[in-house]
Amino acid sequence: MKFLRPFLLLLTVSLMAACAPATPVGTPPPPTISPAPPTAKPAAVVAAVPFDPTAPPVALPAPTSTGTPTAQPLNQPTLGYYNITPLADATLVTPFPTPLTSIKLDEGIINILLIGTDYRPYISQNYRTDTLIIVSVNTASGLVTLVSIPRDLFVYVPQWGMTRINTAFDAGERLNYAGGGAALLKQTILYNLGVPIHYYALINFDGFRKVVDTLGGVEVAVNCALTEYKLISPELDERLTENYELYHQPIGVTQMNGDVALWYARARPVGGDFFRSYRQRQVLRAILHAARSANLIPQIPSLYADFQGVVTTDLGLWDAMQFAPLAAKLEDAQLRSFAIGPNQTTPWLTPKGDDVLLPKADALQRLIAEAFTPPSANQLQRPLTRIEVVNASGNAGWELLAAETLRNEGFVPVLSAETVVTQTMTSLVDYTTTAKGSPLKTLQSILHLADANVTPQPNADSAVQFRLVLGQDYNPCPRLDWLPEE
Repeated sequence: MKFLRPFLLLLTVSLMAACAPATPVGTPPPPTISPAPPTAKPAAVVAAVPFDPTAPPVALPAPTSTGTPTAQPLNQPTLGYYNITPLADATLVTPFPTPLTSIKLDEGIINILLIGTDYRPYISQNYRTDTLIIVSVNTASGLVTLVSIPRDLFVYVPQWGMTRINTAFDAGERLNYAGGGAALLKQTILYNLGVPIHYYALINFDGFRKVVDTLGGVEVAVNCALTEYKLISPELDERLTENYELYHQPIGVTQMNGDVALWYARARPVGGDFFRSYRQRQVLRAILHAARSANLIPQIPSLYADFQGVVTTDLGLWDAMQFAPLAAKLEDAQLRSFAIGPNQTTPWLTPKGDDVLLPKADALQRLIAEAFTPPSANQLQRPLTRIEVVNASGNAGWELLAAETLRNEGFVPVLSAETVVTQTMTSLVDYTTTAKGSPLKTLQSILHLADANVTPQPNADSAVQFRLVLGQDYNPCPRLDWLPEE
């Protein structure tokens, strides 16, 4: 399956440093064009000159060096024409929102939209983009930010109208929009979120399965048990109910093949679409780790042509190569995660009976500002928060589940090899010496810890800022803002 290896590069460098070379189907604005091959020059016509041994030597011109190919200049995307004229008998169930002001990106910040579609061979149109994750790369600081957009976000699609954001791509195809569905989806995100998208990369279910299987599977820390119907085998007709079985995924570190990884990323029984976006980021990080282990980044140039037919994107080879050095040295702590969740949306039932999410403008803009505002020089100089994790729960491997939760929030877990006696309650020792800028409340929230579980022990010489001791009461399912405390 050599042809799939390039897509692993796409995911690896997109997640780590926004690399996704492939041949685009269309040319969405702003155009990104791979360097054109040099045009052969016609051979010069040279007149024959009689040889004269006494003639002085003629100086030859100095050879000119061949330029190194570089990425195309990056233009800031701008909002195009977006008005529509409603029909005379149309009833607007929600007013069309005004476009948000585009956020001003610092030089060196590049945004790539990762798109997962529900395309199947029997669907020629009307397929949806059910996975939307913005990968924002700050080439100056080396930070990479993931922002998940829920599929049911009810937005204004330019020249189309109010609808779920996961239908914007299809709308672009139906409208014959310049640049196709990807271009209209980019414009939709710019209009409703104010986030400029420079590039995109798209894959469907079948391609995702094959990518994971080509890696030999991925290791995922499942910190919330999951039970949902799953297709018994990928080759079966998913339109027939008899081809499904109730599948249970228990808590624990699990090696998943492509079929199970896809099911895990798509299932929605726990926490709905919000928690599904969390699991999607989990699986992408697992693919990232597996692809890095396979040492794929140095192979980008030689495998560039193999991307065709596996992924659709508007990144050219030399657009991608500029990110390879960043990708090779990216650490987990440099990968930040955000999600548009219930704090930024309100559930609403449309007159047609569709469950959608209405954006809360102020809360949404605050999240977008936090996600896309580069850290200050002082913030970059602050040491990362290191947390020692000790497993005293009596459950083997649960320290890995806690580490997964901590990494997702930008902390650096340090796994302890210490042998300890099983204890009933989970506890957190705080070694920090000041409350200013302390992440204590965040830790308490995601780890389900009350004040009584925290013990202050200020120690400026400690190699870690916190010590987390997992007890029998430890709940590995992270506390997310859209999930109520149990």
